[in-house]
Amino acid sequence: MPASFQHILLPIDFSEAGGNSLTTAIHLCKLHQAVLHLVHVVENNYFVTAPEPGIAISAIAEDIEKQADEKLQELYKQLIRSHPIVIKLHLPTGIPYEEICRLAADIPAALIVMGTHGASGVKEFLMGTTAFSVIKHTAIPVLTIPAHFSKAVFTKILFPVRPVPGIEAKYRFVTTFLYQQTADIHIAVLCLPGEEALLLQYKTELNEIIEEAEHTQHSCTKAFGECKNFATRVLEMGKEQVADLIVINATLDYNWTQFFTGPYTQQVVNHSTIPVLSFRHTGGDAGDTSLEISHQPASRKTQE
Repeated sequence: MPASFQHILLPIDFSEAGGNSLTTAIHLCKLHQAVLHLVHVVENNYFVTAPEPGIAISAIAEDIEKQADEKLQELYKQLIRSHPIVIKLHLPTGIPYEEICRLAADIPAALIVMGTHGASGVKEFLMGTTAFSVIKHTAIPVLTIPAHFSKAVFTKILFPVRPVPGIEAKYRFVTTFLYQQTADIHIAVLCLPGEEALLLQYKTELNEIIEEAEHTQHSCTKAFGECKNFATRVLEMGKEQVADLIVINATLDYNWTQFFTGPYTQQVVNHSTIPVLSFRHTGGDAGDTSLEISHQPASRKTQE
């Protein structure tokens, strides 16, 4: 068992859309003999005002937390009856993405698994989703599972490569992620028109990855191409390859084009109909977190 996959974190909101992410997280925990950490964040914005005069805000907060705790305990009982894995519960209060990122770093988690509901329009590009906020604020890899995706095993993987740092680190993580599994990996090397020269600085690294992939239990195909929009092309290739997983470098680079279309990572995560494994290269240990929060930590409740 790879030492790096000892803990997997799964945020849950008790919605039906989160069922597939739970199935995937359980499968990965069994595969890697990892501990499953279930976290539900009680949002503190519920406690700002009372719905009726005379009702104590503290009483409302306690009731909301009590209901969430009961749901979490019930889910725990159901899971331990059906699955031979170790499960730990966490019930912090605060802003969801902040608490998820902080907890993932504290554990420390090797992977965060999250369900996605998708987003579009103003909500997508101005507010974003909790999943994208987590990806944006943690260096820990995040696996997002669309609500209607039901597979737990990944056998056809799209591995798009752009001229950005972290290509080799992303590949190393994927091979660990696919521990004891065989898969078809399609490496797609992409660049903007006229920027082929940028790929030269990663040529040696890329060739080593391709050569290694071709000599493992994973079958490997590769293709090179130009595109004007990385996110659009990656989503198209996911469908063309009939992939069940897309692995991306979660770069957070913005320019004027992305101001109108949204950043690459956000577009892929929000619009993909298949799971996306977002690997954010920081130049350091994958367990390091880039989350910086100036205020004091919110209250939290953890069950070992």
